[in-house]
Amino acid sequence: MSKNKKVRTTAYLLIMCLLLCSCGSSAGNSTASANTGFIVTKAGMYDSADENAVIVSKNSKDKTITLYNRLVKRNYTLNYDGTSKLYDKYGDSLSMEQIEEGQIVNITFLKDKKLLNSLQLSDTAWTVDETSEFEIDEKAGTITLATGVFNLSDNLLVYTDDKQAELMDVNSVDTITVRGVDRVVNSITVDRGHGYLRLSNEEYFVGGWIEVGSKIIRTIGEDMLIAVPEGSYDVLLSQGKVEDSLPVTITRNQETNLDLSVIEVEEPITYGTLIIVTNPDTAEIYIDGEEQDKNFPIKVEYGIHQLIARADGYETLTQYIKVGQESATLELSLEKNASFTDTSTHYVTASPSPTPIPVPTSIPTEVVTAENTSKTVSGYKITVATPTDAEVYLDGSYIGISPISFAKTTGNHEIILRKDGFVTRSYTISVDGSEQDETFSFSDLQEKE
Repeated sequence: MSKNKKVRTTAYLLIMCLLLCSCGSSAGNSTASANTGFIVTKAGMYDSADENAVIVSKNSKDKTITLYNRLVKRNYTLNYDGTSKLYDKYGDSLSMEQIEEGQIVNITFLKDKKLLNSLQLSDTAWTVDETSEFEIDEKAGTITLATGVFNLSDNLLVYTDDKQAELMDVNSVDTITVRGVDRVVNSITVDRGHGYLRLSNEEYFVGGWIEVGSKIIRTIGEDMLIAVPEGSYDVLLSQGKVEDSLPVTITRNQETNLDLSVIEVEEPITYGTLIIVTNPDTAEIYIDGEEQDKNFPIKVEYGIHQLIARADGYETLTQYIKVGQESATLELSLEKNASFTDTSTHYVTASPSPTPIPVPTSIPTEVVTAENTSKTVSGYKITVATPTDAEVYLDGSYIGISPISFAKTTGNHEIILRKDGFVTRSYTISVDGSEQDETFSFSDLQEKE
């Protein structure tokens, strides 16, 4: 081969190499040439993006992350490696350990390689951190927060105990973090869950009251099982003039027994006398559902009682009174010409005669909710079908062994399922006023480890 021919061949090979190299790389965010089918991945390269995606799960072992696209309503999984960049909404770097399921993010990625290029917490999404002030209406698909009422996404993601769960797993006593975009909630995470409190040797206190923290106050019944936020409390118990508190620590998903036999109850049940004066004087008075003759002093057992005053042309008044004196006077004034029935509940303490009893304007949430929002749908029932052979507690009270049916009452209700040797579970169900029976089938209880 001649020298010139060798030079021409070498030049040709050099040109071909340059052409192949230019085809195998690109400027900016382009990925690679379709001529070679070979992609040289570089940091910062991507060809696809997703705005306000929701993190469904992540797997640190396989180095994958699964996300939900809110527009096409579909999950997809991407790989990540050392070239994947993670940021908070201000642009500061994060590690994958700091990324949480349920967060809403903006991402870029290489579609063909399914490789995450960048992930940044969305600056248009909103978060309500660790709130216990919420009310979920599963039937209506809404959640009420301090800032208003929001719709629940059709693909709502719920997390509790670091696992994906169902909406009915969220208990009204839990503390949750809520995330969403605009007026739609996309994820709920239970930050502080609940355990269960059972009372033993409670016979004397049946009909009395139990208070746990600032949110739970209930009438004590036989064989109760109450969902309580995890944590430590001084539980207040009262029956007549006997009142005491006992310390208790509640662990998530576990049952704790509180023995009431340690409380001294030598004192017999005591009664006080109420003199009730009403305006108008024609008002009818009911205490614990029984009509009273207010023309005479009324004998009332010490403790907390419901009082209702009614009169034609006036708003109905409902109060909770606490009787703790031998004699007390209660003055009630009903508002005239109201176009609605005022069922707001007040909490008052009877005072010695002749001092009128002041009427504060609030009572713990549990009592208000129980009195004002529930209505029985006559002739219809709710059935708990599965799991079978489990103890069923409705709003803390034992009602029998599943399968079991009970009267249909509107509102949110707490169902607790318990079985020896198995993990106790609770669910929140929403019941509307539709004239039809409803059946609930829950997952089988898991055996204790």
